[in-house]
Amino acid sequence: MEVLKKPAFNVSIIKWHKKFGRHDLPWQKSKDPYHVWVSEIMLQQTQVVTVISYYQKFITKFKTIKALAEASEDDVLSMWSGLGFYSRARNLHAASIMIMKENSGHFPDNFQDMIRLPGIGRSTAGAILAFCFNKPYPILDGNVKRVLSRVYGITTPINNSRTEKKLWLLSEKNLPKKNIDIYTQAIMDFGATLCIPKRPICNICPITQTCVAYVNGLTTQIPKKNPVKKNEIKKTHFYIYEYQKQVFLVKNRSGVWNGLWLPPNEEIKLKNKQIIKYGHRQSVFSHYKLVFEYTFIKALAKPEIKLKGLWINWQDIQDIGLPAPIKKLLIELSP
Repeated sequence: MEVLKKPAFNVSIIKWHKKFGRHDLPWQKSKDPYHVWVSEIMLQQTQVVTVISYYQKFITKFKTIKALAEASEDDVLSMWSGLGFYSRARNLHAASIMIMKENSGHFPDNFQDMIRLPGIGRSTAGAILAFCFNKPYPILDGNVKRVLSRVYGITTPINNSRTEKKLWLLSEKNLPKKNIDIYTQAIMDFGATLCIPKRPICNICPITQTCVAYVNGLTTQIPKKNPVKKNEIKKTHFYIYEYQKQVFLVKNRSGVWNGLWLPPNEEIKLKNKQIIKYGHRQSVFSHYKLVFEYTFIKALAKPEIKLKGLWINWQDIQDIGLPAPIKKLLIELSP
């Protein structure tokens, strides 16, 4: 399959970025691959505006790969609480331990070693190599997929494996011979701020003349995706037990909240208790909606709980790895 390079595409993107791109993001202030790595993982499926504060707190808490590797998983998940997609945090932690053991704490500077690390795929590795080591590797995040699909007029679904293969070839073909770091940031910014999913701002776009989607009036139809299965609804019930200003939590070992602390979802028989409150909440994930009821129970005598877990003081709720909706609920219930 022949893949054509768009004339002056990368030049136009770099020129646009110089004037309109984002230049002051906190992770752009350093070429330290650790900083860039953390930011790239956080930016997966999360918008820049949300990531900034989390990134700053995370780097302040875990200043180096060594500090991250030596931290407990609970500490790492606590700093990630509210950012979602918690497997990213677990992979960061696991990868930091791997780097300490196998590379003396030095982040790898080559593609093959990089993609061996948990949570780092081809696109993330490409971004780190471009930003930190000035090496010409392509990236293909959601923004880049959208830009290339429109520029080349790709009408097949972008969540199709053949389409993705073609997009990788296009991404690689359009790499500049120099300024790879600037171009990589430029094409991401271009997709995030100009060639946006709905109503792209084509009237100020510098490449409309060579954009197939624009020329053919297809910007609202491209990119195309295969229909996604409608979210299913899952239900559960949490029992929140309080005794002497402490709340009982268990560590979850499955699903999207794997590794996080939760109230137990099974009722414990207590002889002396007072039911304080009933209620329900919901949390929406990428593939399903979780609807959970809760019962807030105050133990009037020391409960005998056989479940493996811990009693934590209410004031320490902020410092433990809890899913954001559960943390919010517990804070609201705290005395």
